[in-house]
Amino acid sequence: MLCGKPYCPKVEKAKSLARTLKVSKTMQAPSPTVFVGRAGWPHVQAGAMLTNYEPEGADKPEEWFGKPLSALVDLRSQLVRTKEKFSVVSAMNPGGYDLIRVQEIAMSSKSVDTEVIFNKEPSFSVESFSDLSPPYGPSGEIKGIRLTENPKIPRKIDEVVTDDLKAVSGELKLYKGGTPVSKISKLLSIGLLGEKKSKKLVPTRWSITATDDMIGKKLMKDIKDFEELGDYQLFSSTYLGNHFEVLLVPGKWLFENIEAYIPGNIWLDKDQPLKVISDWEPYSGRTTYASNVTGAYYAARLAVLEYLKNLKRQAGVIVLREITPDYWYPVGVWQIRENVRAAMKTKPIVFNTLREALEEVETRCHVKRVWEKESRVLELLRSREILRAYMGTIKD
Repeated sequence: MLCGKPYCPKVEKAKSLARTLKVSKTMQAPSPTVFVGRAGWPHVQAGAMLTNYEPEGADKPEEWFGKPLSALVDLRSQLVRTKEKFSVVSAMNPGGYDLIRVQEIAMSSKSVDTEVIFNKEPSFSVESFSDLSPPYGPSGEIKGIRLTENPKIPRKIDEVVTDDLKAVSGELKLYKGGTPVSKISKLLSIGLLGEKKSKKLVPTRWSITATDDMIGKKLMKDIKDFEELGDYQLFSSTYLGNHFEVLLVPGKWLFENIEAYIPGNIWLDKDQPLKVISDWEPYSGRTTYASNVTGAYYAARLAVLEYLKNLKRQAGVIVLREITPDYWYPVGVWQIRENVRAAMKTKPIVFNTLREALEEVETRCHVKRVWEKESRVLELLRSREILRAYMGTIKD
């Protein structure tokens, strides 16, 4: 505990793993989801995840919001990851029995009773953490996998997977039909989306961000046809030690995501200085990956775009995220998406001026005015000449 954090993530993961289901070389348990690793790409390890602990809730991030952090660590640490090596292009012709079975699990609306034979008893590590994908427990390479019941595959998923559609077209069709974003990213990951000639296995970490980005770009195109928001609106949400302020400003589409790391959180020891990072995009959108904020950028952007699409308005957007010491274990980028979605469901505080809105933000934040110095969008909003250069259509 010399790091000064309220909990040690390694100790907490070890406690959860100690409570995991009994593992052995042969296991039979429900499989609620799948996972594709990124090590060794273009040859990756993919497989099913097994659990006897709340299998129907183990991979539904849209239903996790509100659960305490310790409960989420327990829930995910009960998952046993099975691994088998595949070429990423094997998704074009998954003749191997094992890959087909894993794909069927990914398509199913409910967990599927599964039997696997490991090469040796699964092992676990308390060292690995990911800020993009949710955690999991023990893992091991397998000799084979068998489904002991038929998967329940929704018709709309079966249709999209069977149709020879581009990946983005398949994702949008599923999204419009009500399939959760987390489910869509799993289908992309295990190589079920895309034209048959170009289907590939996609590491889970990459597929999550790719899905947020592809759906977000379509929503962005839609909202640019809407009228501009007429006032300043401020939304807020706090969950798992992550505090969000979402400011909508009148005008055309702009987006910025600023993250402030409070000393003592999972990534920053108590004696280190405050860290602030950001990424942004103009009306025309991004041309490069948001390499500072990374996957969190696209998750937050998607949540705000969903709100604007329903409101039938476009606006400039600044998302401020403060990561406090209460966030002592990373559970994945889903919490950013769901946190901002929760914020956008609250009644906003409405302001007539930008200054009034910023003064209210200052009363709610630990960081105070430090984040404003890092904001590229605020710089644009405060300079009408620069704003004209980027946007081109501001009325006097």
